[in-house]
Amino acid sequence: MAQTGEGSTASPHKGQESSPLISIVLPTFNGARFIRECIDSVLSQTIRDLELIVVVDGSTDDTEAILRTYDDSRITTIVTENRGQARAMNTGFEIARGNYWSWTSDDNVYLPDAFAVMARYLDDHPDYAGVSTDCLAINETGRVVSYQEFAWQCFLYRADVGKSLERHRPEARILEDVDFFLRLRHYGGPIGRISRPYLKYRYHKNMITVTQRNDRPLISLKLNYDYHVNGVVDLDLKELFLDRLSQACLQRNFEAMNEMIAFAAEKRVPFLDLLIARKRYLQTSVGWLTNRLRIALLSQGLRLRRFAKLIRYGLSKYT
Repeated sequence: MAQTGEGSTASPHKGQESSPLISIVLPTFNGARFIRECIDSVLSQTIRDLELIVVVDGSTDDTEAILRTYDDSRITTIVTENRGQARAMNTGFEIARGNYWSWTSDDNVYLPDAFAVMARYLDDHPDYAGVSTDCLAINETGRVVSYQEFAWQCFLYRADVGKSLERHRPEARILEDVDFFLRLRHYGGPIGRISRPYLKYRYHKNMITVTQRNDRPLISLKLNYDYHVNGVVDLDLKELFLDRLSQACLQRNFEAMNEMIAFAAEKRVPFLDLLIARKRYLQTSVGWLTNRLRIALLSQGLRLRRFAKLIRYGLSKYT
């Protein structure tokens, strides 16, 4: 194994002399259950001019054993101690050689022509920093359950633009993708959109967005506040704080709600009294129930829209 940095080892590229067109970084922590399906979907892409850099972030399961079963010169494996997803991605991109970059999760599955379609889009749109596509949501068994218009799940962007940005930030935990792409769009240029799914995004009980969902509203609040004051996005700060209070209340995360009020006081927002009053109301039985019903109605409308999109997509494959 070749050394690649402090606390990490890597299997070297096997005889690859020229740089690939595309570099894909795959950070994984105990992802043995789904990682083979993810890797196979990358290696079976119709565009073969790519490299896959798998960063094993302190896994204690069979991930490394699974990786050893592959004999493909396009795969590089880096093994590190557990340092979190952001640092794992930074480690992978330190050795990425492609003109276009992407990353993915060990539970996602690409459709065969995903990278060919996105690379062609960037070739045809030289002024665009990147491109993203829609997704199909799947369950643990791989059954399609919904249509998703995620902005940052299936994507490709220019390596030179990625290198010009600040690295992936550990403080953006859970929201690394949103954090990076908002900065990419602001500092790098426009992001194209392909309104057709090219990735299957898997929902399961062990995914980070489920296991760490209680942390999301507070992290999102602080990141979006930072984006706003630095001109990355233009937000209504009052609505931002009210919405994140509502999300934390839904999870009965009263500690996070208290931290939001403290953060608002620290930043001296002019609507602090409104936030305090809203927090008190949401913590009552009536306030919590009203908030839950409102979010449930919004979610139901979103589910119906996604179902309609899934039906239209299914019909389009037969026309």
